[in-house]
Amino acid sequence: MNDLELLEKYEPVLRFAKSERFFPMRVEPYLEQCALFPSGTHGVTELFAHFHEPLVGRIGHLNSGQYYLRFVNKPLNDSDAWIWWGGLSLVGVAAGWFLMKLPGVELGVALSLIAALVIFMLASPIRMRIIPAVIAAVFFIVLEIAPIWFFLHPSEYISIAIEYFVLFPIYLLLLFYLSVRVMKFIIERILPEGPGLVMDMLSQATEKIAREAYYQYAGILEKEPQPVYYGRVLREMDSQNNSWTILQYHFFYAFNDWRLAANGMNHHEGDWEMTAVYLKNDSPYALLLSQHGAGNIEPWEGVIKALDKQGNETTHPVVYVALGSHANYSKPDVIRSPSMYKPGRLQRILYWMDGIIHTLFMLINPDQKARQIALKEIQAKRTKFLAEDAFMYLRDEADHYVVSLPMEIASGDGFRIGFQGDNLKEGVVKSSSYIKRVMSDRKTSRPKVKEWSRVLLNSEPGWVQYKGLWGVKSLLSEESGPPGPKWDKPIKGQTGVNERVRWGKPLDWLAALEKNKH
Repeated sequence: MNDLELLEKYEPVLRFAKSERFFPMRVEPYLEQCALFPSGTHGVTELFAHFHEPLVGRIGHLNSGQYYLRFVNKPLNDSDAWIWWGGLSLVGVAAGWFLMKLPGVELGVALSLIAALVIFMLASPIRMRIIPAVIAAVFFIVLEIAPIWFFLHPSEYISIAIEYFVLFPIYLLLLFYLSVRVMKFIIERILPEGPGLVMDMLSQATEKIAREAYYQYAGILEKEPQPVYYGRVLREMDSQNNSWTILQYHFFYAFNDWRLAANGMNHHEGDWEMTAVYLKNDSPYALLLSQHGAGNIEPWEGVIKALDKQGNETTHPVVYVALGSHANYSKPDVIRSPSMYKPGRLQRILYWMDGIIHTLFMLINPDQKARQIALKEIQAKRTKFLAEDAFMYLRDEADHYVVSLPMEIASGDGFRIGFQGDNLKEGVVKSSSYIKRVMSDRKTSRPKVKEWSRVLLNSEPGWVQYKGLWGVKSLLSEESGPPGPKWDKPIKGQTGVNERVRWGKPLDWLAALEKNKH
């Protein structure tokens, strides 16, 4: 059996969440739409030496790791829209003056401001879905404060006694009710977007960029309808003279939109993930799975395998890919924990603040049921109130998690890639039970072909040697594009880049994951 046949025998089945937008693709179409930028002095010097070479071939000749790729290169400022807005606003105001004098001018200005708001919502580089909620909150607040003018200007038709001893108490009751409703609306609809909004403003991969990346990827899918994995076969001997065959399956995604897709942590262009089947003395031993720069291991006996049409178990492991982040899991699950991977300090602070705000509101909530549930959950978990994981499993009266960050939805209820057999017997979780409808029902573009296209990576094409980042470099390291399948992330101030352990020393990676498992 040759290497390609061996890879095909054990190739995984990938199950995605319902609203996943990005799937494993060929590298070349991505590179054709990318621009290459230096991120250090060595990168600038070396880039000039290879300036006239095509990008696909050029990146394999670069020795430094001081580079990054940018997939979305279209201007996103919508300056033409603002020019049209300015011109039409002037015309509208002039027409208003000509037709209705001052009232016409006021109407023209009002329409111009509404148009400006709409353009801002469409052109904003930060997350757009928060804007309608903010407008609604402002509307409620105006309803609260508008009657104050009435009480400051006594009416000649209503006596002061009735105004202050009848209407004013009624207004105070309504004010209290509206205030609670507004606070609840803000906490449920606006604050959950707050951490992501802060990360968007600091990131180079905002919601706007994520949406544009999806449109570009959807365009690539029209020409490249089949999902791709890059397979690699390694053979090694351990110290006990056991023969190991390592089958690596590398998957490349155009974008990681974890935050937009599932209120997860990070956003970045490009995403490299991997699963590996380890054969010990020609028998399947374990399945290794990449997860947020680290990994996990599942003994072969515990792996879910695809079934054929007759219901017989095959050698194809079923892998559940988390929504947006593309981390790989061996079972359908929804994982909630701030320690699921190593986020940056700012991300952990935002997660903690999100939990604090939600919990405090639940404790002062006029709804007694909600308050009792919150107290009961806190007591049952016996966590320290100010600990980072204190709010991890806290639920509200509607049985929803109150903390929105982070969440890994490896549900498997969406698109399925790989061996086609008795697919209905593979377990799934309903992802729409955990995320908002705007996420679970969002528009997606899926490959037209469900079977794998296989590319043998043992010959290492030029792009494998590229040591830079496969997406834009951000001020926040977690928001930067990832390194390629062979290399670790470049270290600040260093030109050299280390080889990934799982690439060059796969048995060491196996030993490390087995040690962590126990």
